[in-house]
Amino acid sequence: MIELLAMTQSFQAYVPSLNLYQVAPFGLLLIGALGCLVADAISNKEGSRRVLPVISFAALISAFACFLLPLWPHNVTFFEGFLLADKFGVLGSMTIILAMLVMVVLGPETVRRRNLPSGEYYALLLFAAFGMTMLTMANELITAFICIEILSLSLYVLTGIDRRSARSTEAAFKYLILGAFASAFYVMGAGFLFGATGTTHLDVMTKVFLAGSRTFPGGVVESLNAIYIYVGFALIFVGLCFKLSLAPFHMWAPDVYEGAPISTSMVIATSSKVGAFALLYHVLLSLGFWDPFYESSGFILSFVAAASMLWGNLAALVQNNVKRMLAFSSVAHGGYLMVGFAALMSLTNSAPGVALEDLQNEICDSIMLYLFGYTVLNVLAFGIAHYLGKGGEGDMKGYRGLWRRSPVAATGMALAMLGLTGIPPTVGFIGKFYIFRHAVEQDLLGLAVIGVLASVVSAFYYLRLILTMFMMDEEQGATGLATTEGQVLPFGRTLVLGIASGMVFLFGVYPMIFLAMSRF
Repeated sequence: MIELLAMTQSFQAYVPSLNLYQVAPFGLLLIGALGCLVADAISNKEGSRRVLPVISFAALISAFACFLLPLWPHNVTFFEGFLLADKFGVLGSMTIILAMLVMVVLGPETVRRRNLPSGEYYALLLFAAFGMTMLTMANELITAFICIEILSLSLYVLTGIDRRSARSTEAAFKYLILGAFASAFYVMGAGFLFGATGTTHLDVMTKVFLAGSRTFPGGVVESLNAIYIYVGFALIFVGLCFKLSLAPFHMWAPDVYEGAPISTSMVIATSSKVGAFALLYHVLLSLGFWDPFYESSGFILSFVAAASMLWGNLAALVQNNVKRMLAFSSVAHGGYLMVGFAALMSLTNSAPGVALEDLQNEICDSIMLYLFGYTVLNVLAFGIAHYLGKGGEGDMKGYRGLWRRSPVAATGMALAMLGLTGIPPTVGFIGKFYIFRHAVEQDLLGLAVIGVLASVVSAFYYLRLILTMFMMDEEQGATGLATTEGQVLPFGRTLVLGIASGMVFLFGVYPMIFLAMSRF
């Protein structure tokens, strides 16, 4: 009896103590995904197409509400230390869910237009949302890897879900092969960091980096192996650069964006980047406590930022396909965000009366605001292109005369292009302003100048699409656009795209509203 009691106590020591409320958002997304599969199995085709969007919408709204309630933890680790509820994680998760809600609203038309299997489509959307929201709060490298794989596998299938399209199949194959290489780089990098610090938990790593040494069993203290740390970060960084389509690891993006259904391209361009940038932020924040890394990491981050801004904008200049143009645009915007990360890792001393931690929080706020603005603007751009049908996904000449056929769609697309250019008073402008201001304050003037010049270059291809819609006559015999003169948008899509348009101005004028959503 005593032995049985001892065994029971030993077993209980290995049973994690979990607060169900803390994992409720992620559990709701998983339940929603499984519910979609079950509902699809027991319903006929038409029934599935009506019920599945409702289930998906309810799961996403419920998960979003969990982050707003007072019970949600603040700046603490949870789920046995594998997740961290900080500002970046909470705001990132909320941004992801908002973008996925738009996906669900656009879903019925996507499924109908391409005759997609609705059960798999909505279930994969929710599995991807689960992976992305978990990734934004990952506090452990292997947990982050599992989240990346859940997200990636969902996106691979969503990219090639239209099996009748050879282009979609080719895009999915390229995405899968290159994604596998990126995952391998990430795992090797995690292994090197584990070898250097003896842990994969980022908060524990932080303590090791602060001490500058590692304590082995038996009390033996040894200095950190700099080679392991640098190689580990380099491999993880390469893997994340692929996920973020940052130069020079971006060449998959144009082909995948063009070949995938436009709703999938929207997820790749927006939500998936939020999750990957959140992980990069947490990794850099942990490694930044080791002085040699903090003093040397700014160069590589600045190089990737400059390369992405220049190459993304220059390549976008010569694109005639709208989705390929938006793909190279995403490379450039990833570069703008990397300017913020370079500034974060270049903090040397605080301004008079301002603590270093406060400056770090300000830069974090700027990065999050830019990510949110970029997501809203791309949701609007891809949403309008989705409404326009196959012609909206193809050559820019299909947009000729759109102002006369659909003034609402033309206005929405023009607003998205102006925001992505960085024209005030849009959220795109205020995001860039804060990012470049921090770069100048941290003596990264050259990088800020490159960013401003790259933004000027971007005006040429963004404004070219606006001129095409408003100043050019419709091409004789042009087909493919799902609009005719006087046609109006369906109510559901009009509502979500109208809300996105309102957010472009609201958060451009009052950006602090978004940051206040996290209650930090």
